[in-house]
Amino acid sequence: MKKNDQKTNDTDDDDSVVESVVNDMLPGMGNLVKNLRKRSPELDRKIKEKEQEIKKRLEEGYSPEPTVTHSVKIRSLVPSGPKKAEERPENKTIEPITDIFNEGDLLRIVIEMPGVTMEKIHIAVKGHSLEVSAKESGKRYKKEITLPWHGKLAKERYQNGILELVLEQNDH
Repeated sequence: MKKNDQKTNDTDDDDSVVESVVNDMLPGMGNLVKNLRKRSPELDRKIKEKEQEIKKRLEEGYSPEPTVTHSVKIRSLVPSGPKKAEERPENKTIEPITDIFNEGDLLRIVIEMPGVTMEKIHIAVKGHSLEVSAKESGKRYKKEITLPWHGKLAKERYQNGILELVLEQNDH
């Protein structure tokens, strides 16, 4: 018998799936895997287990295509019934979304307050504190901001539900 026809153990098996895959991905590395398998019985055992698993999947018709499932959730945008008075959001004071930009001796503060008019917005600057509040047609907003220095209101603008304030450092 020729040496090529003889199989002394599984590590000499030319049909090793793992070695051929490694060799396909990284040419020449299949021989490295074969040599490592000869030197490490633990690695050889793990590779044999994986090869059995791969062969079983191939026999069962394993497909590399992922299984995709779809689901749809539908809900109404209209509430199903009348809300109780305490559940209505207009009865709660909302802390508006606020962005603060420190520009050295100026602070630019942008506050989102949709649904109110400028006449209903109250702005108070006291020392290191700024308080902005508004109440109109069921909407209530309140925001308190601690300033890094004593400030005074230099500019205010309200457009499309966005309040922009510019505060400058107040020199006593």
